[in-house]
Amino acid sequence: MLFGVNMFINLGLPMVLNLQPEQVRITYEVAWMIVPFDVEVRQLRIRSQSPNDQLIIEVDRASATLDLTALVDRTFSAHTIEAHGASFRYRIREDAPVVVDPAAPIVVPPVVLPPPIAVVALPAPVAVPEPELPSRTPPIEGLQNPPVPRPEDIYPPPGDFWTVVLANVTVEGIREIWMEDYHFVGDARITTGEFRLQPTLFVSTKDTVLEIRDGQILTGEDPLLLGLRGKVTVGLDGLRPKEHPGRTVFGFLSAHATLDANVKNLGFLDYYLRKAPWLGIHGGAGAIHVDLSMENGAFQVGSLLTAGVDDIAARFLSYSVVGDGGVRFEVTTQADGAPESRLAVAFDDFAITRDGDATPHVEGKGFLVSARTDDVALDAPFTALDVVLEIPRSDVRDVGVFNAYLPRDIGLSLLGGTGSVHGRLEVSTVDNIGRGELFLAGKRLSARLDDLTIIGDLALHAVVPEGRLEEGHYDISGSRLELRNVSVSDRTGRRSGKDDSNGWWATIALPRGYAANGAAVFLDATLEVKLRDTVPFITIFAQKQAVPGFVRGMLDIKNVSGEARIRLGDTVLHLPTFEVRGGKNFLLSMQLRRKQLEYFGHLYVRFGVLSLGMELIGKKSRVHVIGARRWYEAQADVE
Repeated sequence: MLFGVNMFINLGLPMVLNLQPEQVRITYEVAWMIVPFDVEVRQLRIRSQSPNDQLIIEVDRASATLDLTALVDRTFSAHTIEAHGASFRYRIREDAPVVVDPAAPIVVPPVVLPPPIAVVALPAPVAVPEPELPSRTPPIEGLQNPPVPRPEDIYPPPGDFWTVVLANVTVEGIREIWMEDYHFVGDARITTGEFRLQPTLFVSTKDTVLEIRDGQILTGEDPLLLGLRGKVTVGLDGLRPKEHPGRTVFGFLSAHATLDANVKNLGFLDYYLRKAPWLGIHGGAGAIHVDLSMENGAFQVGSLLTAGVDDIAARFLSYSVVGDGGVRFEVTTQADGAPESRLAVAFDDFAITRDGDATPHVEGKGFLVSARTDDVALDAPFTALDVVLEIPRSDVRDVGVFNAYLPRDIGLSLLGGTGSVHGRLEVSTVDNIGRGELFLAGKRLSARLDDLTIIGDLALHAVVPEGRLEEGHYDISGSRLELRNVSVSDRTGRRSGKDDSNGWWATIALPRGYAANGAAVFLDATLEVKLRDTVPFITIFAQKQAVPGFVRGMLDIKNVSGEARIRLGDTVLHLPTFEVRGGKNFLLSMQLRRKQLEYFGHLYVRFGVLSLGMELIGKKSRVHVIGARRWYEAQADVE
């Protein structure tokens, strides 16, 4: 009797099981039964393909006790299942009816990889020669992706499905779990109390435990986690494979994971930051600890991921912040009791560098990137993020790096000096609008304007009431610039002692101002100015041609204030209006344009009953004394 049963198991059963091999193909090297209903099998391979996905399970050896009485109810039931040496590979079909974003593969933090036994019953794969796959998804021998022909085009829709019930399952020596881009290699063990499947209708599993003794997680060929150890307890209920393909499976997952590993790259966090394309987290090598809980695919309050890493990089727009620090992800409770997710990257030390620059702009300790969201789902990026970037008081070791922000062709350059900076920026992904402020201070900064050397102290309070990150447009209204201890001198010595200025100061407020990245005119602002005196204007105007002594006397006025408008581009400095007053008798009104290293404009000065006009034409100037006011008013706007 047993001889006949064993002959059927090895010769007849494979033909019965593989009537539709393009959907499900089950093979094994040998199987036998010595005690009735107790079956042992060697080199078991289950390859399956559905309209949504493809998978393969390989087991070196296994044993189980069968419940043949359940067959009358179209149920395959087995218990006390022991397996040794197993691997599992899973990938989404490229022609799956559910649209899958190729830029967003199944990003499964290693803490929640489902046990291979829990997917035995997903619908099936196709027996066609496999081409080379350009992606990093797992190859499955004998399956093409997408399949040609499609199995659903070969066979009619199935009738009544069989139900599969597996109880008391133990799988030792799991060497591989490869799901889309994420590839576990190592030594793991799975136990499950019960697993139920009715293909395309439901999948459930209870009391499933994945114990990882040692392993690593790869993305393609790149290591993500090394030395992975810990335990994951998993429950899956209510999943309908036909309706919930791909990563939507995680919406039905409940789990608790406690894991430790060495992380090689925290780039997987970018999946959850996809709604903030201007922000990215990369690099970072160090120790990571995970203690996460979830119900129905949602992280629960108290879930925590921490990592202490070296060489982590936070990218914001065209800037990179690089240094050593810590990462913390946690789920906490809001004031109204609802959960929220929080992610923080805190740098112990850091350097901020702009793309293309070798020298850091800012260096310091304590830079912080934090983000919060109401979203707690595992299977989807955070849909709405509130991001905060905080720069503590930090060093600017060489202000020369900021020459990149100055106009290219108006003759102004920064020569040297140091400073400090601190600030805060808040951005919401709901509208991609940023709000914040930046404080920049510099001591003994030096700059050159044509033949002039300018040395002084600077304090800038840059305010951004609204910054549209996607367009690169920024409202900087409310910003303020203070210049102190300024000296302006002629490097040639020709005007030394005549037009030089020492200890000069100026306060410049921007009641209205706008900046635009990449625009021909990248700064357009209305200014309110207060100046110690007007001597620097004399110095600037007298660079190329001497100004008569009486003109210098009229221009040298103390304690003046007024308004101006400035438009700044890569090759042009334009003052459409500039008007300052001093006391009751002094007025200076000017229109000025500097282009290709030369000045063009008109200037009018009134001092009591005296007045004069000055015309700037490239390297020459022309003074108008008689009818100065009428001459000035008759001039066209300088454009």
